[in-house]
Amino acid sequence: MPTYEEADAAPMFGRGVRQTMLAMGVCSVVIGVATVIWPDKSLGTVGNLFMFSLLCSAVTLAAVAFGSRLGRFPRFLLLVAALVSLVTATLCFRAGDWTLLLAMWLGLAWSVRGIAHAVAGVWDDDDVTGRGKQEVFGLLTLTAGLVIAIAPFDDIQTLALVAGCCITAFGALEVWTAVRSPLAVLGASLTPDEHLTTVIASAGGSGGRTRD
Repeated sequence: MPTYEEADAAPMFGRGVRQTMLAMGVCSVVIGVATVIWPDKSLGTVGNLFMFSLLCSAVTLAAVAFGSRLGRFPRFLLLVAALVSLVTATLCFRAGDWTLLLAMWLGLAWSVRGIAHAVAGVWDDDDVTGRGKQEVFGLLTLTAGLVIAIAPFDDIQTLALVAGCCITAFGALEVWTAVRSPLAVLGASLTPDEHLTTVIASAGGSGGRTRD
């Protein structure tokens, strides 16, 4: 959920959300790349990779739902999207030999997540930053979900290539968001490398803390 927090606006994320988003974003990038480059892809292998991707998505959505400054309704929608991701992760694991069924579960999860992000971006007030980027991210996720769910992916190789690229892109956006968000809190005097070091240190419990 991309949100670039400007210095004169209230930060969207509470303490700990950035670290969770960074960790899940890195995991999503790894899973997405693995989905694309995995040799001799089988339906079971791709289904397992989709399952792990949706589990990462569920963790991210739940963290934002419980730790952001969004209103109650957008947070509720994000929590629903997290539950849908969790359920569809289980369904992907048990998709059997149906490529189209696997694509449908993944597309459903992304569509629900996209709707939740888009509604949160429209619903939220002007005092919270990142509304526009959140809405755009939601629409892109919704579009990707509809394409995956509707397109006739009879070949598991094609499905893995398209979905893997999308998973990698979503994960990269989450990493970018986690790294860039502390700019509003720590001040402009820190370099991007220092911001990244601070976020990673906080995630590892080494004592680095950001002030929201």
